[in-house]
Amino acid sequence: MKKIIVSLLVVFLLPLIGISSSANASENTDMSKVTFNGSLEKKNQKKDYKNPEGNIKVLENKTRPVLKKNLAAAKSNNSVSSNAAIQALNDSPNNAAGIEIGNIYTDYITKDGQQKWYHFTNETSGKLTVILQTVQSSSVDYDLHLFKLNEDTMTLDEVANSTYNAGLNEQLSLIGEEGTYYMVVNSVSGSDPDSPFAFLVERSSSYDQYEPDDNIYQASAYMNNIYQNKTIDNSYDMDWVILQVDTEKTLTVNLNNPTSIDYQLDIFDLSLNPLAGLEDNTNYSIVFPAGTYLLRVQSRSWDFDPNQEYTLDIREKAGKATSVVVSNIDTNDNVEGYINYGYGYKWRIQNFMNIEGQLLDENGLSVPYANVEARITTALNNEVYYASSTTDRNGYFTISFTSIPPAVGNFSYANYASYHYFDIIPLVFLSNGQILNSNEDSLYHFAYSIYRPH
Repeated sequence: MKKIIVSLLVVFLLPLIGISSSANASENTDMSKVTFNGSLEKKNQKKDYKNPEGNIKVLENKTRPVLKKNLAAAKSNNSVSSNAAIQALNDSPNNAAGIEIGNIYTDYITKDGQQKWYHFTNETSGKLTVILQTVQSSSVDYDLHLFKLNEDTMTLDEVANSTYNAGLNEQLSLIGEEGTYYMVVNSVSGSDPDSPFAFLVERSSSYDQYEPDDNIYQASAYMNNIYQNKTIDNSYDMDWVILQVDTEKTLTVNLNNPTSIDYQLDIFDLSLNPLAGLEDNTNYSIVFPAGTYLLRVQSRSWDFDPNQEYTLDIREKAGKATSVVVSNIDTNDNVEGYINYGYGYKWRIQNFMNIEGQLLDENGLSVPYANVEARITTALNNEVYYASSTTDRNGYFTISFTSIPPAVGNFSYANYASYHYFDIIPLVFLSNGQILNSNEDSLYHFAYSIYRPH
């Protein structure tokens, strides 16, 4: 069963005749006991997502074509055979052609329904990426499957597959253990005996925690916002993620990439029609109609840095800041706390304080990367003191007053052993010059205490 109709999911193009390696199907390995009891029918099922009601609306001058990569280009400097194709009759697991990780190979499918099998040894655990550059024809549909050999039972266990539609390249990934693997190119429909397909197995020793996610079937789904720190671990690595939007929203979109390598964020609808191609290190404000979107991050060149993370940050766009929620205030160890001196519960401070809180808009959305200022007015000389900070992506902030003058002690409170003297001083928050509502609008400014049991 077909999963998704894809129109432009083309990541590498052009036949590779003249630059391919050849594989040997007559190695000494005894594969006669290997059995494959399964079926190569399509196993990926289309998820029950609602189709978007329309395309992204705010994309003027922001689109770029979907990146196209030639499988040959990244390996053009390798020493490879001039043989144009694997000539072995590798049409079953028992006569699978032996291949090596890191080499490009070509082969032909000559009739509808034919399979071509290959085996390789993975000597070191890591991420395996398998890429199939298929025949570019709307009437030819080849799929890609990956199996691991169970050496106890000598059976093949399917561990990943990629089943896009006709004419579209396939890609999958797997966090692979050491062992023997089999891959198969399966003709779902059609063939082209005159045009070869090309394929490559890559291994990455360094990869992020979200792998494997090299195709849409491996993508994780998020509702309304995404925040991920990820890496590109090889030239062909693709990081896919699913964004579900419950109602029409304006979202801020940023692909923060600290490297000098150009990365790109592509946005597709459920049919993989491209909606946008967004540059890295650029802030976008985009209207997303309710629906589900498929997102892909990849390098725009062959360059990558497996040790440097990028950040994909998508969140609902907040309005103007209107309020602050104070969650904690630190001050002198023997003073700090949220207490009641008879005038309601307030935070008690003395010589300094660190205010922790969150900045919100009128709808309760956190306001990211915004200025927030706190002001207090001490009883001594009626002086105003202020300090400011900037909120993080979730609207959280910490404002620090490093030095606060002593309190006068206009008020007193008698407890069981002493009298505490303090002032009640105002606490005001502002953002961009506008006074904000706050759950805390005053403080107990502690002056001193006198031991007086009673």
